[in-house]
Amino acid sequence: MKYLAKPIAGQSILSWVFQIALIVLAWKVADHTLANNLTTITIAAVLLIAIYLSINLDRKMRRREEKKQ
Repeated sequence: MKYLAKPIAGQSILSWVFQIALIVLAWKVADHTLANNLTTITIAAVLLIAIYLSINLDRKMRRREEKKQ
């Protein structure tokens, strides 16, 4: 888990993976490869929540590291 929490450009790898997944989902909907229905919208909503939570976790971890110093 520490590997996924390693910051790259200010965000963890996990945050980047979620963001790339959302971009790929949006791209597939725009190309009509994936239908724009309730399932797709639900997946997008879950990805947005996961992005928010992972960035929030990154911020908390950064604060803990600052307090240790």
